[in-house]
Amino acid sequence: MTKKTLFCLLLLLTILPPSLFSASLYQDTNRFAYGFQRVLGAAIQLPFRTVQRTLSGPIGVGTVAGVLDGTVRTVTDLMGGTFDMAAAAAPYAKYAVFI
Repeated sequence: MTKKTLFCLLLLLTILPPSLFSASLYQDTNRFAYGFQRVLGAAIQLPFRTVQRTLSGPIGVGTVAGVLDGTVRTVTDLMGGTFDMAAAAAPYAKYAVFI
């Protein structure tokens, strides 16, 4: 390789951001991490929402509203997180044949 070609290649690789080459990889990793975070956070939604609504509203009504809100958020986060992780891993399922 000539010096001019090597210089142009080096200049091109330093100017272009690294995320340009692997944008979908970071997108899938972020989506999987977000889904995993939602699944882990689903376990604490019910007690957190119950305490939050009990302290901010009337004792009986606030507690019932907190339990209902916590249950809905727990189920929503658990299902949504699972689907996020599955959607992030689905493009790589075609490589399972090689393992």
